[in-house]
Amino acid sequence: MKQKRPDRLTRLATAIDALCERDQKLIDETSRVDELRLQGAGDLHEICRSFVEKVNAKLSQPALLMDPPVFTEGHFSDGGLNLFQINLRGRLLQLEFEATEELYGTDDFKRPYVLRGAVRSFNQDFLDQRGVDEQMIFYCPAGGSGLWYFFDGRTYRTGRVGEDYLLSELERLV
Repeated sequence: MKQKRPDRLTRLATAIDALCERDQKLIDETSRVDELRLQGAGDLHEICRSFVEKVNAKLSQPALLMDPPVFTEGHFSDGGLNLFQINLRGRLLQLEFEATEELYGTDDFKRPYVLRGAVRSFNQDFLDQRGVDEQMIFYCPAGGSGLWYFFDGRTYRTGRVGEDYLLSELERLV
């Protein structure tokens, strides 16, 4: 006996139900990535702020300045560039980052990422020699949160963005 195929109306209804499920999954994933991006911006600021506080605590007079000194949700620009800066008397570490165009980027780093940017370090000597050192940074999902990584395109060195990384970058400027 021949099995009866569902009529066109039933097939269309089934396809629409599946479409609604896919759309809801995309909406949920977009919301999750938006939250992850905001968390990534806050994490990067906290890494920098903590580093500045630790260095200043060891100095006879605080010399490092963090800009912005405090980070709130309102500081994050999902559609544009974000900038954090550590200033040591004109010697600068600039951390600039932005959201990927798609939910996840995969072109420039070995892991999927939701934020990408650069760390630029320079002082007057570097500028006189027309040189600004730049390394790429990426915020990569890991479990329910994410981690910041750097990548140096000249040496192919990579690792986590943290106190040791900022310390080595600032040491080169002193």
